[in-house]
Amino acid sequence: MKKRYFFCQESEIQEHEFLIREVGGRSVGAIRLHGRIRILLNYCPHAGAPLCKGALAPALVSGPGPTVALDPLRPQLRCPWHGWEFDLDSGRTVFESKMRLAFLAHELEGEEVFVWLR
Repeated sequence: MKKRYFFCQESEIQEHEFLIREVGGRSVGAIRLHGRIRILLNYCPHAGAPLCKGALAPALVSGPGPTVALDPLRPQLRCPWHGWEFDLDSGRTVFESKMRLAFLAHELEGEEVFVWLR
């Protein structure tokens, strides 16, 4: 059964910077990207690293023909242990894998942010 937990005040979640808290016995990270809040378990599905301590990097996208470019509007999260990169919109790895980020449902109540955990 899911349980609702207080996480933080909305103003504490900064653009492009993770806020990490212990909630319900789990490490949880929150970040604001282009004004939108994303909250996830601070756990890499590959090997259990504290994922939210990793670096943000622009996505590498293919351009017309054989060209590639960096897209700063699509940041990816790079695991601090093995360098796996995850898309912060879809939760998918940049290569084909069934592993995904564990995004958490959250809600705002006034200025307070709550998350749902099992």
